[in-house]
Amino acid sequence: MRPCLPLLLGFEEDDLLKALLFGKKRDLEEGRSYLVKERKPERALAHFYRAVDQGFRPMYVTRQHPNHIQRQVGGREIRVVWLSTTLGKDYVDPHNLNVLSNLIANFVSDGPRAVILLDGIEYLMMNNDFSRILHFLEYANEQIAVRRAILLVSLDERAFDPKELALTEKNMVALE
Repeated sequence: MRPCLPLLLGFEEDDLLKALLFGKKRDLEEGRSYLVKERKPERALAHFYRAVDQGFRPMYVTRQHPNHIQRQVGGREIRVVWLSTTLGKDYVDPHNLNVLSNLIANFVSDGPRAVILLDGIEYLMMNNDFSRILHFLEYANEQIAVRRAILLVSLDERAFDPKELALTEKNMVALE
């Protein structure tokens, strides 16, 4: 007996079936915060760059030095914010979560269709206690929801204990 898979694929109008069978890169929904568990921010960057290509205003908050970041994608300039104790423009001290919170709130308030990639949550944890990190993420999540922006958080789950990871995941959509 032959499998019926070719018959199912004959219905081109059934995009849902194709997405279920082959997987589909879903678009990120505005007003949502997403969590990507990975050792290096490769999948989160792919989602971020795709959002930039779709016309979102980008900001990349990272532990990586700004000179090592691709600063333009699809003709759009990417604002890079460096998590560092070094003073400078668009550098944020990892101890000062209030400044980072205000930076995110101001960025999403500056106009529609903002996307923020946060890579470096582990570094923030080294410089703050977890309750402050959780409070920061909750505030950022609220700003994202109210302003209909998108937040991508790339994190290495090895840096968290199970309870911390569960609390971090609670108000975010996991992206595989």
